[in-house]
Amino acid sequence: MAVEAVVFYNTMAQYLRRFSKRYLRPATLLWACAAGLCFGEVAFSLTRAEMYQATTAVSDRSEAAQSAAFQNAMRTVLIRVTGRRSADEDPGLGPLISNARRYVQQYRAAPDSKLWVAFDGPAIERWLTQNGQPLWGHERPTTLVLLAVQTGAQSGSVVATEDSSELKAAIADAALARGLPLVWPSGAELQKYHIDFAAVNNGSPSAFADIGRRMGSDGILVGRAGGAGANANIRWTHLFQDRSSEYSGTLEGVNRAADLYAGLFAASGSLVPVDIEVIGVSDLRDYAGLENYLESLTFISHVSVESLTGDTVRFRLATRGGGDSLQRALSLNGRLQPVAAGETGIQRFQLRR
Repeated sequence: MAVEAVVFYNTMAQYLRRFSKRYLRPATLLWACAAGLCFGEVAFSLTRAEMYQATTAVSDRSEAAQSAAFQNAMRTVLIRVTGRRSADEDPGLGPLISNARRYVQQYRAAPDSKLWVAFDGPAIERWLTQNGQPLWGHERPTTLVLLAVQTGAQSGSVVATEDSSELKAAIADAALARGLPLVWPSGAELQKYHIDFAAVNNGSPSAFADIGRRMGSDGILVGRAGGAGANANIRWTHLFQDRSSEYSGTLEGVNRAADLYAGLFAASGSLVPVDIEVIGVSDLRDYAGLENYLESLTFISHVSVESLTGDTVRFRLATRGGGDSLQRALSLNGRLQPVAAGETGIQRFQLRR
């Protein structure tokens, strides 16, 4: 009986691999479109292509000015995709910057004497990987911003989605530069969750964490600003998982949050094989959504099915950063919940709907 069980196990795995190659790729796209229900998108504000786009000043129409603009745009992109604020000054990244023109796929004039540039993202990713540089994919934590702006001695307001102040614009621009997805509460949400100036100014971290969970964000930035100007000083509190940090400065909250996330989720090094098991895969729709999700992740270059038994699928992933980085990234949006490893020690996840 034991031998028959093993033969069935292997045969099912081989069948699923062959079936997926021949039929499931098109089906995966169909199910993914019809079933955002099954697997929501990973939280991010920029698509993978947009991660490699930047707009920069250009002094004139000369070739020299254009080359300088390409290099400046590449510096912006490298800060965003490595997660390092100092990436533009790293000698190790010099070849990418000096050869920026080689990676340009599209460019066009933009308003205010600027140039919009789109680079070859996969080529840049390959270069970073081959040269041992960190790569922070487009799968990034969403961060709720609760920003109280003082307008009187003991009064003020909370910045909402509808706000168009210089301060909000400056924060949004800094977040875009770092590739940090920010979520601002709407006016309706401020009322629903009883968020006002006093609540933000005097609230406790546990209260903010509860609001963040209810609004579906991964992290929270709580700010207390002395005014609404673009350079207003802000006292920030950043909450993420079991971490709590405080910073001071207009944009320091955004930058320090990005620094923390990059330290946790950016991966470096060559590709290594990592096996995982996912339990709770009950039908083809679950499988299609799961495979599509895994293949969409920047740090995973290849997904294959090793075995199938019951509602458990074992995948082999070619990934950067090793098992710890993989577990942090897969747990980010809550679709795969880590569970205790089995007897083999392989990382296991529960598929959540």
